[in-house]
Amino acid sequence: MTERSEWNGFRRRVDDTVAMLFALVTEAIGWATTALLDQDLERAHAVIDGDEDIDSRCEELIGLIKERLSSSMLDPEHLEYLIAVLQIVPELERSADLAQHVAEKSLEHLGGQISPRSRGLIQTMSDKAVQIWETTSKAYRQRSRDTSFSLSEADDEIDELAARLVSEGTKEGSDPEIAAHLSVIARFYERIGDHAVNLSRRIDTMTAPRRVARFTQPRALSAEDTQVTTKDKKGGVRKVMHTLSRFRVVPRDDAFFVLFRSAAVNARECAVALEGLVSNESGVDDEALGVVRDCERRGDEITVDLLRRLDASFVTPYDREDIHALAEELDDVVDDMFTAASRFELAERDRRLPEVVELAAVVVEMTDEMIALINCLETRDGARFRLERIEHLERRADSVFQRGLATLFNGDYEPLEVIKLKDVLQSLENSCNAVEVVSDVVESILVKTS
Repeated sequence: MTERSEWNGFRRRVDDTVAMLFALVTEAIGWATTALLDQDLERAHAVIDGDEDIDSRCEELIGLIKERLSSSMLDPEHLEYLIAVLQIVPELERSADLAQHVAEKSLEHLGGQISPRSRGLIQTMSDKAVQIWETTSKAYRQRSRDTSFSLSEADDEIDELAARLVSEGTKEGSDPEIAAHLSVIARFYERIGDHAVNLSRRIDTMTAPRRVARFTQPRALSAEDTQVTTKDKKGGVRKVMHTLSRFRVVPRDDAFFVLFRSAAVNARECAVALEGLVSNESGVDDEALGVVRDCERRGDEITVDLLRRLDASFVTPYDREDIHALAEELDDVVDDMFTAASRFELAERDRRLPEVVELAAVVVEMTDEMIALINCLETRDGARFRLERIEHLERRADSVFQRGLATLFNGDYEPLEVIKLKDVLQSLENSCNAVEVVSDVVESILVKTS
């Protein structure tokens, strides 16, 4: 079997597995909704058990790809393909988890307590989610480009339906416990739609013209250098990149590392100030609020510096789109914290939500891990541990967010308080999600340059 035919067979195997995962997730979304609205406990358990199968398939596929990445010298096109799939699989796994969460709500016997209007909104959200997932699955199979724009519009419709579902649950006379459940369910469908859009964007990038330049051998190598180059062919991409760096083919620009770290440290400073702001029981801490504002402004300045340096650099240590993405995502972390602080400033002074303080503390922990992860771009030590820590903290943030919604809708808070504090909770959770996106970008960079 030739190397080309062996690669084609491997790629078909990977594509078939990804297509199967798309189908399983899409099916799980629809069946989870049916289980919820029809109080079908058997169907709910089937979705929950099916999530374990999806997790197992994802883990097996990631292991297969990582083994391929470390096994031999890779053609740049093959390398980009493997990295793209490595980014797609976690989105599929997380989406299956969300479908599982919807199914788990069935076990709480909510179906019979949801109003007809709310049921209609849930069914419509589910139908649209299934539709955009089918479109995304088709885009992957056919390698279609430019689907992300149309899917973004459909995702906006899901977001609007989710907002209407939350409003429906908070109407006067509504059961606070049911309102809390509806808010969490709305969030599940929102995130299912978000993951589909993220996947469509990755597919757009995947089908774009190849971005990784082919490695070219430097001219006039000495006999010693030629010997090293030949030996390094057995060591995979890492050794080749190391050899090329000796001849200034792979650049090293410490200024990018310095700016990335400055952005991460700025985000951490903002998180600490935000935690102090929401923890202060004597009223709004103007000093802490001022620090958050300063951090937001400084974050914008760092982002501008990064993008200017990117534009001015003929060669860069990483792909330009990766540097651009990391700069933007680091800025988003601070922007979301600034939004949380602004919303908190409008909230009632005498009513505090414990989960807001708890979630702010999680944001601080996540920014600590983010700084350590950014350092891994330079040291390359301990990145996997940091990535796992960020994922663990993001899941904890989700749990705190859901608990916070349940507290808000327990009947102890006035409707206006609910609206204001929900916005604070949402912005804090968005900050956590933004840190997770930063970790995804860093992981992509590390895989490409490993």
